[in-house]
Amino acid sequence: MDHVERPWGLSGPEFLELYWIALAALVVFAIIVRVRARSGNSQPVRTLDLDELAYLAGGPRRVVEASLARLLAAEALRTSRRGAVQVTGVPVVNPVDQAVVEDAQRYTNRTIYLLVPKVAEHHAVTSIGTRLVEAGLVIDRDEVRSRLRRGALPLWVLLAVGIARWFNGITIDAPVGWLTLQLVVTGLLIFIVTRRGKLMRTSKGDRVLQEARASGTTGGVTSPASVEYAGAAGLVALGGLAAYPDLTVRSSLLAAPAGGTTGYVGGSCGASTSSCSSGGGSSSCCGGGGCGGGCGGGGG
Repeated sequence: MDHVERPWGLSGPEFLELYWIALAALVVFAIIVRVRARSGNSQPVRTLDLDELAYLAGGPRRVVEASLARLLAAEALRTSRRGAVQVTGVPVVNPVDQAVVEDAQRYTNRTIYLLVPKVAEHHAVTSIGTRLVEAGLVIDRDEVRSRLRRGALPLWVLLAVGIARWFNGITIDAPVGWLTLQLVVTGLLIFIVTRRGKLMRTSKGDRVLQEARASGTTGGVTSPASVEYAGAAGLVALGGLAAYPDLTVRSSLLAAPAGGTTGYVGGSCGASTSSCSSGGGSSSCCGGGGCGGGCGGGGG
């Protein structure tokens, strides 16, 4: 009967105790891998331009939202109807602004529901994420995925061992209630430690963004570039279209289009410590993606 009571050389209580110990140790290992993935590099932080700050704060869609605010302030765009914009013909030089204007010119009464997610995929926007990855502020999405999988691999091995023991217990008609609980807990922990946010900032990216929010400049560095952070575009870069200072314009931008049921929900993905800022960020976020609406309405 010894082989029945002690499969694999361990009694049930002994196996459960060792399983809990191993599970705790491997979760700590996965967390360490995750924290190190968000540590970023040691390069000094340079002053970010407005588009880079917007990407760091909310991912690609936030860049487009900040561009909309900048174009509205420059009267290169005007709001028309509910949730739509039109091009006025004022020349623009910023690559993201050019992408926004080109997209708006293709359609009549182009809604931000369609414009924002479309332009967020433009090279002028995605290249910003690449620069932030190189600066150590946002983690590349593929790198995040690879690191999280490596960190969780020992947990998968432990889960496989537990499942094998569970089947063994079923075969010999041994109680498996506590082991079943352990397997469920292990599965949940694997889900948690491998979960990515839409934008995954590094720890350095988090610090830069926090300092920018507190001081209005990146890293507390005052420079001619920091002038860009003032005004409507700066507010939108950090807070999305809901932060646009003019109530009339803000209401137009956030309004539901004809036939719509809800207003625009902007790309306001924060950093993910699970988020996934990095990416990117959310970045990352990556770096990142936007949150919120890609629903219909208006030309397109």
